[in-house]
Amino acid sequence: MEIIGNDHFSIGVPIKADPEFKAMLFAAAITHIDGNKSIDYIYRRYGKEYLEAFDDDKRCPSGSLKELVLHVGKTAEGLAKRLSSGTFTSQQPTGCIYAVNVLIRMQSTFHAISQLILGGLALEAEAVIRQGIEQCAWSLAVKGLDDVHDVNKTSPTKSVSRLKQSFPGAGHIYGLLSDSAHASPSSQSRFIERDGDQVAIAIRSTDHCRQALLYLVMLLDTYANIAESIINHMGVPTPTFEPPVQPHDYNTINRYTALFNDADLVRYSTWRGA
Repeated sequence: MEIIGNDHFSIGVPIKADPEFKAMLFAAAITHIDGNKSIDYIYRRYGKEYLEAFDDDKRCPSGSLKELVLHVGKTAEGLAKRLSSGTFTSQQPTGCIYAVNVLIRMQSTFHAISQLILGGLALEAEAVIRQGIEQCAWSLAVKGLDDVHDVNKTSPTKSVSRLKQSFPGAGHIYGLLSDSAHASPSSQSRFIERDGDQVAIAIRSTDHCRQALLYLVMLLDTYANIAESIINHMGVPTPTFEPPVQPHDYNTINRYTALFNDADLVRYSTWRGA
């Protein structure tokens, strides 16, 4: 879903909905606010403008922030569907069931992060990404356990260190995300501008979401790494009417380098241990 609207209303619509549907829905809301009963006048006068506003070729061009956000969501959704369609064997430990439950439910985590980034709420997005990292780390820690008591005693926070096996920079990134979650001064500095005695605070700004977007790619890396390790030991049917599912591309960020600066790319390389 995405949120469309203006200062007076907000409407949730499917991201992939037809642009004309979004335009007519928008026109209907404007008509209602103006106290009219028919959208004909509004749509005749502003329909073309609304259609252009919801044209994905303009709103979501190749290599854009929105395209990357949607790509991450689609990839995570595909992995969750594969986990959902899988079957467990008697050889798999009990902890694997709990891990899969968390990973499937993380579709909501990715959805929430996407909405926050597209809404320009960087600090809030990073706090949820931190939660996603903990969910992944916990899944990794418990997937091999066969005693429910051991699963219950496993700490998500303490499990983060396990991610270093695949992503050496996980500890450092988790620390930065913790700063965002706790709204530390270091995490807030990019939202505050001073000009003499005047202070400006940016609440919603997609320009400030670059770091959150980088962390979102890292979360997808983590999620895919753990999900694929479980899928490889489950009975997962091959899709009949879709192209065969390929392993997650851990070089996703290379297709969107224009969205990031050199410091971001170095941080991502450190995350990967490159």
